[in-house]
Amino acid sequence: MKQRLLVSIIIILAVILSYFSYVYRSSTNAFTQQMSDAKEYRTDDYRIAIAFEDGVPAVGNNTAILQLRDAKGNAVSEAKIRGQAEMAAMGSMPSMRAPVIFNEISPGFYTAEFDLAMRGEWPLKLQISKDNTSADLSFDMATGRSSLTISGGGVSMASEMPVNDNQATFPSTPGVDLSSNKQGFYTVGKYLIKVALLENAKLRQGDNPLIITVQDSQNNALNNIDIRLLVTQSMTNPGAEDTPAQDNAALVTLLPSTDGRYRGTIVLPQAGDYDFAIDVSSELLGHGDLILTGQTGSSELHAATATPAGISHYTCSMHTSVRAAAPGSCPICGMDLVPVSKQQTQSGVISIDARRRQLIGVKTATAEYRELSKSITAVGRIAYDQHSASEINLKFDTWIGELKADFIGARVKRGQVLFTVYSPELLSAQQEYLETRGRLASRGSDDSLLKAARSRLSLWNISSADIRALEQRGRPIEFLPIYAEKNGVVVNKSIVSGSYAKAGSTLLQLADLSTVWVEAEVYEADLSLLEKGMSATVNMRNLSEREYPAKIDYIYPSVNPLTRTTRIRLVLDNSDGELRPDMYAQVHFNKELGKRLWVPEEGVMIAGETRVVFVDLGSEGKIKPVLVNTGQRTKGWIEITEGLSGGEQVITSGNFLIAAEAKLKTGIAQW
Repeated sequence: MKQRLLVSIIIILAVILSYFSYVYRSSTNAFTQQMSDAKEYRTDDYRIAIAFEDGVPAVGNNTAILQLRDAKGNAVSEAKIRGQAEMAAMGSMPSMRAPVIFNEISPGFYTAEFDLAMRGEWPLKLQISKDNTSADLSFDMATGRSSLTISGGGVSMASEMPVNDNQATFPSTPGVDLSSNKQGFYTVGKYLIKVALLENAKLRQGDNPLIITVQDSQNNALNNIDIRLLVTQSMTNPGAEDTPAQDNAALVTLLPSTDGRYRGTIVLPQAGDYDFAIDVSSELLGHGDLILTGQTGSSELHAATATPAGISHYTCSMHTSVRAAAPGSCPICGMDLVPVSKQQTQSGVISIDARRRQLIGVKTATAEYRELSKSITAVGRIAYDQHSASEINLKFDTWIGELKADFIGARVKRGQVLFTVYSPELLSAQQEYLETRGRLASRGSDDSLLKAARSRLSLWNISSADIRALEQRGRPIEFLPIYAEKNGVVVNKSIVSGSYAKAGSTLLQLADLSTVWVEAEVYEADLSLLEKGMSATVNMRNLSEREYPAKIDYIYPSVNPLTRTTRIRLVLDNSDGELRPDMYAQVHFNKELGKRLWVPEEGVMIAGETRVVFVDLGSEGKIKPVLVNTGQRTKGWIEITEGLSGGEQVITSGNFLIAAEAKLKTGIAQW
């Protein structure tokens, strides 16, 4: 009985194990089949392939499958794989993140579910770690796009092309054969180029001697041609800092050749992955580029890309920041890359045929010398003439008696009583003067003591007429009158009848409004056109039918840092009293500029501090972007001070489309 039970248990376990083995083999085969078309990438320690269950990432829930192997191709289990997809912030919309956490479902196979909230670009970052090894990778991922493009942390294994493997296959590039021949040469345009390390040495940190052999298509050695070798540290090297490209003098020494072989020494600052760009050119055979990749510790150099003769690079019509050495798709939008020729890059000239000109509405105008003037309008306000302003204050403490000029705006005339004052000091001074005068009357009016007493009253602003009245009256006056010294209007008042005033305080301010100032604000860009004595016309908003002739009386020496304007002052006659302080005014100037070179404003493209015009060369629809310096603007015209000549035809309509074409095909620095 026990034996029968034991046999039954063994049979059941065998069935269960067989079932799980079947499930495991089925799932592994399914994953292997699903990953068969996935691109594979490598780092120093891992080989990674990623696919999506539905073929492409989509809005909503997604399932990703990742296969992880080591450098020898063995499955890697129990690895920790974490990351996230992130859509960058756009305008007021904040950035969005989707966590991506992989779980192992069979040896070397991992799956993760993640949710994408909307359509667009979702760059994916992953961190892979196991034991003491780790890798950080970045991919360009977007909804609706099946393929991932690695942007950091590793390289695509599909792009590796070993130089010493004559059976290797290479991406097709028009005009370029990237498969090396039996001697290891690559056909680049009209050149055959071979690069080899001396004695099959391995790349290392420090000096690395090499030989670059250049031949023509008939295997003839090419000597004394222009050849450059540029080296950059690859951004795909995990954790490596980007090393900027340096030219021959700084990084690579190439010795002259007599047998088509150019000997040089590559100096690598640190261990890692490197890109080596060989640039060859001659008047007879034109231009050719070949880019190789290599890694310290390896003797192999891998051909990455090459450009056909005459082609500078490939770029995207929508994203001109993308520059590639071979045809392909834009990593941002997926559009096919278009070629940009060396001639276009160097000359900046583009060609637009007559049909396309008509479609984009190209119009031209002639750069010509013209006599023009510029009108300047400034906003200002009326202010009283500070030259005629005066303040009324006293040299003794006092009480105000009767106030005659009792409101702001009151008109007063010279000699008119403004107010009366009472002061014990003043009363005492009057009494002392009378007593001194009575005691010294026999000495005559020229007596020194008598003069000193009279001078004391004068110094306290008591007029000569009041002193004579005091002498005739023979007794002090309690409330002494204070008179206006000139005609004017009360513009400020700080006293009332009966108020107390300290010595030296300002009691009244008077200004003569028979002439007024206009203080206007002029932008600093127009200051060079203005000068003292220049004629202007002024009108008021409430007196729009009347114009006042004026001249610039003064230009203030400072600029307002907030408005970037400078004040100017003009003087107006106001004998009729129509102009009142703080009224708004408009000031108009007209400056003759003389004969200068002008083009319509629509013909100048402005990019920051840069000014560009597109000159129509007239030959086969050729258009050339030209950097210019500009001066004054007036009446729809802009002055050209440098860069153009009179009579040249300038594009005035369709500039933005032409600018996009120029940026696409020439990569000119100003854009």
